[in-house]
Amino acid sequence: MQKPHIIRHSEVEVKLRNHLRASGLRPGDRLAGERELAIALGIGRTGLRRALQALEDEGVLERRPQSGTFLVEIPPPAAQGQSVVLIAPFSETEAADRHHDAEWLYRVASAFERLAISAGLRVITEDQSPRILEACSIKDMALEAADAGVQAVVLLHPAGTRAKIAHALALLHDRGVHPLIVSSRTYPGMASQVYFNSEWGTHLVMQHLLRKAHRRIGFAGAPGGHEWVRDRLNSYRSALEAADIVPRADWVWLQGEGERLASPEDGANAFSAWQKLPETIRPTAIVAANDVVALGVLRAAQEAGVPIPEALSLVGFDNDPEAMLAGLTTVERPTDTLGEAAARVTLERLAAGFEAETVSVRLRPILIERRTVTAPAT
Repeated sequence: MQKPHIIRHSEVEVKLRNHLRASGLRPGDRLAGERELAIALGIGRTGLRRALQALEDEGVLERRPQSGTFLVEIPPPAAQGQSVVLIAPFSETEAADRHHDAEWLYRVASAFERLAISAGLRVITEDQSPRILEACSIKDMALEAADAGVQAVVLLHPAGTRAKIAHALALLHDRGVHPLIVSSRTYPGMASQVYFNSEWGTHLVMQHLLRKAHRRIGFAGAPGGHEWVRDRLNSYRSALEAADIVPRADWVWLQGEGERLASPEDGANAFSAWQKLPETIRPTAIVAANDVVALGVLRAAQEAGVPIPEALSLVGFDNDPEAMLAGLTTVERPTDTLGEAAARVTLERLAAGFEAETVSVRLRPILIERRTVTAPAT
């Protein structure tokens, strides 16, 4: 197991952090002056200044010349002497590539580390990729982390079946270790969970297309066994119904069942089905389940000589690098915010104690408008 990253806080900084959490101050509020604050905390002004500087460096405080010190955000609790293992399939191996986006995982983990380490949490990262073909790798790695004596384990998009991952979470709980999962799958009551809200992202997409006067909108999906595909499909249907549009069954193109990863061929197949529909009912816009599917639609349309967006508007989901290069309108996953939120939930759970109830945090993504959407041709 890797050597943990450690930052040790001074007693003064811990006192200041706890004071800010209990003071009732809100982001944007001004702190009391140094003299008053030092008296309230029972500390010297020299130590207080060092603590103020540490929290300013962390981004919790902002000191403005001639104005004072202001609270930027409520700090997470200090975690002196506590440790967390973060497990994810990080490496770009042939086996791991079928399961995850390694670059995105690194960005989420890096954001987690920045906040967690600054709060004093010892962070140990473990790569699942070399063991990804082992049927019980996630369960075994969770047990190894628990045996190492850590207080929390975070599973970041772990590879494995739903049953294996649920087993790993249950084992952690039984060992008295706080489990947290960052995944599009949900495990109600088994662990605290942090992820972004797929349904809200699809809602943003649908509202954007409806404002552009699209009334015939299709949905190009990946295999329907994915929870995130079902969430986005349900939100798509709800938006049509809210706009008094009766969704047609032949406007939805799922690519089988199960949880196979989406591929560009899924988008190409959806485009082929779109072409076979009569022009009078053919969608003027397509919402793709993710960018991989959307790029498959885009390339198939280019090969068929169908101009996008003039003949067909197209929106993806995830904001992958390829989507940006292609000029694809898409939904941005809150990557850094996701990592920071996972770190904050971990710290709050550790401070609350093992018997605290699990929590679920869903972050809102944002729509990135590029050049693949326009009003439908009249």
